[in-house]
Amino acid sequence: MITATGLGSGLDINALVSGLVASERAGSDLQLDRESSRYTSKFSALGSLKGSLASFQSSLGSLDTLTNYSKNMASSSASTELSVTADSTAIANNYSVQVSQLAVSHSLASIAVADTDTTALGTGTLTIRRGTTDYVPGTDTYNSFALNADVGVANITIDGTNNTLAGIMAAINDANVGVNAAVVNDGGGFRLLLTSADTGEVSSLEITVADDDGTHDNLDGLSRFAFNLAATNLEQTVAAGDAAFTVNGLAVSSASNTVTSAIPGVSLNLNQVSTAPITVSVEADFSTIEAGVAGFIAGYNQFVTTANTLSSYDVENNIAAALVGDFTLRSINGQVDSILRGAVAGLSSTLNNLAALGITTGSDGTLTLDSATLTAALVADPTEVAQLFAAIGVADDGDVSFSGATSDTTAGDYSVNITTLASAGVLTGSSALPNFGGGGTLVISAGNDNYTVEVNGVSSGELTLTAGTYTSGASLANEIQAQINGASALVDAGITVAVSYDSGSDSIAITSNTLGAESSVNILAAEAADIGLSAVSGTDGVNVAGSIAGITATGVGNVLTGAAGSGAQGLSLVIGGTTTGSRGNVNFTRGLSNQLDNFLGQILQADGPLESRLDSYEERLEDVTERRAALELKWAIVEARYATQFNALDGLLASLNTTSTYLETQFESLVQPNST
Repeated sequence: MITATGLGSGLDINALVSGLVASERAGSDLQLDRESSRYTSKFSALGSLKGSLASFQSSLGSLDTLTNYSKNMASSSASTELSVTADSTAIANNYSVQVSQLAVSHSLASIAVADTDTTALGTGTLTIRRGTTDYVPGTDTYNSFALNADVGVANITIDGTNNTLAGIMAAINDANVGVNAAVVNDGGGFRLLLTSADTGEVSSLEITVADDDGTHDNLDGLSRFAFNLAATNLEQTVAAGDAAFTVNGLAVSSASNTVTSAIPGVSLNLNQVSTAPITVSVEADFSTIEAGVAGFIAGYNQFVTTANTLSSYDVENNIAAALVGDFTLRSINGQVDSILRGAVAGLSSTLNNLAALGITTGSDGTLTLDSATLTAALVADPTEVAQLFAAIGVADDGDVSFSGATSDTTAGDYSVNITTLASAGVLTGSSALPNFGGGGTLVISAGNDNYTVEVNGVSSGELTLTAGTYTSGASLANEIQAQINGASALVDAGITVAVSYDSGSDSIAITSNTLGAESSVNILAAEAADIGLSAVSGTDGVNVAGSIAGITATGVGNVLTGAAGSGAQGLSLVIGGTTTGSRGNVNFTRGLSNQLDNFLGQILQADGPLESRLDSYEERLEDVTERRAALELKWAIVEARYATQFNALDGLLASLNTTSTYLETQFESLVQPNST
């Protein structure tokens, strides 16, 4: 008899099918889990290694920056009255400074008007120049004005759109010519207050007016703003003054309260008049390098700790870390160790390795520092310490300086030979000027006051010389220089010139302050033939030319760079001085931090070996994910097939159970006795 409970077989077919599928897929699932775990472990470990290397590399930056080795610091015993800073050229010393007077700016005020926005004040042109004024306010005596050629001249147009007090103020401020304008109500009306943006006697203001009413020195129209030899219609409210102080008892004056010329390499910021002598101390500042060395050691030690952890083996528990025996890690460790333990090529044996700075290796591979040894080395010769860490070139010739190098530059000694020194573009005018030394004069007025100059390929736009009688070539040269250097197009391009007067030839020379083949001065147009300036091209500058290590190098301006394919490739030198021919040797060395930075940069670059390994494991993990997805689909199909088969069997069993029940009923009826 066939017996069954429930429907068909009475079995939990779903559980049966799931169990069968789980049993069959167990092997493949285990394989995928193992691969995923292994790849994830490797990927994570390599990521940790990459992070530690990146941190190590970032710790090297300050040691590869040459300016950090030549820093100085300055201190003041009374910083409220006198604050100080020092650059790399300062010499360690102590100074006694006492400030008796601060530099002040020249200030002028107009006569009062009733309002700022409606009263018309005339039209014409304001010409503002800055220089040294000899003016006695008590007697209103204006004796002379000497132009400051280092600042620009402004010609400001006043017309019907801006001829109010507010309009003139805005026009002057918008011109950005080193003069600050403001309107002040003094209780009796509104006055225009003009103040030089710079302090000192050389920055006092001269204002001349070309008044459209034809009279340029009276109190009508625009002329009321004149302050010059012909008219003092503005009131001097503050006289320009220089700062006065002493350094170790020596009297010094300065046009600015920020003084950089008194003590070489030291900037004195005069804040207040001092009541007693102030002590200024200058000494070497090694704090940046000492902090950099400490950071380098911390970065290296963190890398070593990470590398040791990733490559360790737990003997007791028989567990190996993810990168045990890993070729990439072994290779990186070996290269870093080789750089750190090796001597820097090209340096003397006294200071060519880390041990000479008091940096030693402990039993666990980490570095420790003896700070006293490092400080002593810095005090003895900071340049040698720089050579131990950074990429640097040290020249025999004091007028040859190291500018930079590339990763292609090889350490070594390189001879330098100069065939041509860099020069600037220059234009020399014709000998048309009067003999100023013999009493000659030059009158500048409409008809000989306009010209346009082009410097380094940039046009100044039309310039207008200040009208007047010039009695010296120097004053004329100063006027031309101030006009050119004040041209907005040249100011925006950062271009300046120097203008000089040659008394021997009675001519003007305009020289670009840029060196090299891009340097040029040309006159594009001129009405100034009687001052020797006409539309003509000057002589262009030339680049420095010569060789490094006997191979012709590339010159741009005064920078000479080693040729491609040579050991000096990428070595850049600034060539100064006045001599050609042999200029001695340059010893180029690559210090330890520079070598490490280059090596780690190659390891960490986007297409480097470490990133390639990470990409490889990422691809493998993606492959595992894809294979797992494919197997899930496969086992879903298998499970569906098994379910179909077992359900069919269950249906058959159900049918057999039905037949069995029917037959049992029939058999029972056949065997029952007849009741009659």
